[in-house]
Amino acid sequence: MGLTSALNTAVFGIKYNQRQLDVTAANIANADTAGYSKKTVSANVYFDTLGNVSGVTATEVRRIVDEQIQADYFNSIADTSYARQISDFTDRLDDIFGTRDDSSGLSVLAGELSSSLSLLVNDPGNFAAQSDVVALADAFARELNSSYSQITDLRQEADDSLARQTETVNSLLASIADIDVAIRDATQAEISSAEMEDERDRLVEQLSGYLDVNVTKEENNTLFIQTAEGQQLYADTRASTLTYDSSHYLQPGQPGNSVLVTTAGGTTYDLISGSRSGSMLATAELRDDILLEAQKQLDTIAAEISLAFSNVTESGTAATVGLDEGFDLDVSGMQPGNTITLEYTDAAGDAQTVTLVAVDDPTLLPLDNSATADPSDTVYGFDISSGLPATYITNITAALGGTGLLVSNDGSDNLRVLGDNTAPTSVQSLSSEVTATADSDQGLALAIFVDKRDGPELFTDALEGGGQRVGYASGIGVNPDLLADSALLVNYQTTPEPNTTNDPARAQYLSEALRSGTTYFDPAAGIGSTSTPFQGTVLDFVNHTVAFQGNQAEDAATFANSKETLTVNLAVRYEESYAVDLDAELAFMVQLENAYAANARVMQTIKDLFDELLTIV
Repeated sequence: MGLTSALNTAVFGIKYNQRQLDVTAANIANADTAGYSKKTVSANVYFDTLGNVSGVTATEVRRIVDEQIQADYFNSIADTSYARQISDFTDRLDDIFGTRDDSSGLSVLAGELSSSLSLLVNDPGNFAAQSDVVALADAFARELNSSYSQITDLRQEADDSLARQTETVNSLLASIADIDVAIRDATQAEISSAEMEDERDRLVEQLSGYLDVNVTKEENNTLFIQTAEGQQLYADTRASTLTYDSSHYLQPGQPGNSVLVTTAGGTTYDLISGSRSGSMLATAELRDDILLEAQKQLDTIAAEISLAFSNVTESGTAATVGLDEGFDLDVSGMQPGNTITLEYTDAAGDAQTVTLVAVDDPTLLPLDNSATADPSDTVYGFDISSGLPATYITNITAALGGTGLLVSNDGSDNLRVLGDNTAPTSVQSLSSEVTATADSDQGLALAIFVDKRDGPELFTDALEGGGQRVGYASGIGVNPDLLADSALLVNYQTTPEPNTTNDPARAQYLSEALRSGTTYFDPAAGIGSTSTPFQGTVLDFVNHTVAFQGNQAEDAATFANSKETLTVNLAVRYEESYAVDLDAELAFMVQLENAYAANARVMQTIKDLFDELLTIV
């Protein structure tokens, strides 16, 4: 190596050491700065044709970041934000439903209502016992009202939160675009952008809490950001725009608006359906799934407890025409939502169950089998808008035309259903569930609860207007007639002569309806499934619902804790991958200082040699 080459090497070495010393000093100074990543200088050495050092560049400052751990950490942030949001809301939802030991909770109030009816059976004429039943029924209805209202408030809170999150994500994407442009320009100008990349990472880290994003680097060190489903959020230094219209009043049973994204190219898509995790997805799911399901549970409780008290089962009377046997059934009392159940054996010898549902709006027909919770029945609807039993029967006859049964009017406007001896088909039973429209002289049933939203009016579980049970928990209340006269819990007959004031028949009927009457419950409420819906008493369903909410909150908390643990561990690994080690940096600085001094000595030695040569010359 010649003296000139040696001198160049020493000079380049000093320049590199000086640059690395500056970077190392900055590392040490920013060791405690959140998000600051360790920097190092990348040096490139150039040689001439003779193998001598002709140049060294040491302008590129590189960050020390493990990008795989970074990606895993960002994804984990989305999962944790999702889980924590779900956990926070389900915990509050669990508080609304209370526990089975909560004195003001649904479970305890339902149990106390049942107990008060049992006591009334033993002493039906006791005014205090009657008043106690009415008071507990009122407390139960008010608890349903209050719980429904609180869940509505939670839904509105989630909707408002989604609006704020939309604004925040728009702001983050705009900030990423601004800094991305600066990074692109710096990269093109061969100026270090390491500090700006740290800031950009912090923005992407915040964005990851709202959405699970896929981030890749493009040319000129810019970013390309997509949703988990591959939808574009940011590309070519241009951010997509999120828009959201807040729902100022969330309708019962209806989801809220979604977040729409318009890309820089003009394409629009639904952000929520394009996401898999993050707090925005969690917020939308809470508003439209979890909280909506909780309201359905309250509506189901309100509907079934109302029907348990107010509906009476009317059994058909045996009828025979020639060799064909079956039943006659009075259908004059049918209300919208009331049902007729027919059990028969078809021509193939298979047992069949048919449920006929009365509707006042013929545009609802035909009905789907999901109109009832029974997984084994076939559902038909029939129009009662005419108000004429003869027309009801005509419509029922048309609905049952494919069963092979003999369906007709018995001549007195009663429905007659017979098996066909030649088919052969046979009828096992025919009955109806009819809502009592009066407080007396219609059997033992009593409408303890009514729908107060537009009324008060009788609750019959009508399907019109989207379904009477949708939102019913918000408007259920005690029948005003019962509030005015608690003796209606006992007095069920006025003609031909009143029943006695100590007659326990109605109290017994109401008590058994709550404690013993079993039915299938709507699987849309989240208890049971379509194929195996929950079957039991109203009390059973109330208890299962309370337990369901408790289990849901517990599971959500456990899931959130596990996700947080994973995120914390990844955060530690991620920080270790970029954090400044003070001891290592100080030791490296000593090495750089020694190298600087060595290069200086080389330069001094070469200077001395040049001076000696000049002296000789």
